[in-house]
This record gives sequence, C-alpha cells and structure tokens, in this order.
Amino acid sequence: MKKIIFWTITGGSLILLGFLIYFASMNMISNKVMTEVAGSITEDDLEKLASDPNIEALLGSSIDDLKAADLQKTSLPIKTKEEAVKKISESFSIDEIQQSVSKVKGGLTAEEQNELYSLLTERLSEEELTALKIIAVQEAKQSQ
Repeated sequence: MKKIIFWTITGGSLILLGFLIYFASMNMISNKVMTEVAGSITEDDLEKLASDPNIEALLGSSIDDLKAADLQKTSLPIKTKEEAVKKISESFSIDEIQQSVSKVKGGLTAEEQNELYSLLTERLSEEELTALKIIAVQEAKQSQ
C-alpha cells in the first residue's frame, strides 16, 4: 500500500513538473519572439502600422497615438503583453515559435515575411493581429 501511495505521489509530481517546465519554456520563448519582433520594428514599419485602417480606426493615424495607445480602452481581444504571449503560446507549437525567432534574427526575405504573415493570419483573427501589432510597437518604444 505504501508503494502505491509513493508511486502515485511521485508520478503526480513528475507530471506537474513537466507541465510547469512546458509552460515556463513557452512563456520564455514567446517573450523572446516579442522582444525580437519589437527590436526589428523600424520607423517605416511604424508609419505603415499607423496607416493600417484597422489601427487607424481604433487609435488615430499618428505614430504617437500608436505608441501611447491604451489597449484596455479598446475592444481588442488582447490587451496586455502577457495575454499576447499566452495567445502566441496557444496558437503555435514550440518548434514553430523557435523557427520564427531564428528567421527574424537572421533577417527575413520578402518570401519569408509572406510565409510568416500567412501563418499568422491562418491562426489569429484580424483583431488579435491588430492587438499584437500595437503591443509590438509599444514594446519597441520601451526598448528604445
């Protein structure tokens, strides 16, 4: 009877530890993706985002409006960096996230940008993408 209790507790602890490691690694990788994306945003990218009709309708057309946006006051489904990380973790596998990070680090060709964008549009709604764009811009602003 003691062996059964011991193995049950040991097995349960290992399963719990596995889940904790999985979620911690997903969080770390997702944060790395967000940092990499935020670091690669240029002023030209900011201007394109500010002129995006979805973003313009929510926040206005100036880059300063975009940087100072309070997503809590919008109807977007993702309002914080933590929610963005969670959504990325839920929508993409660890391998997909790692591959995306390595592509972004090495610089993206036009074809790779299109592949990445099509993957994002397959798995995320237009509102989620808009929120992720705004969060990436705000992260870029903080890292400057």
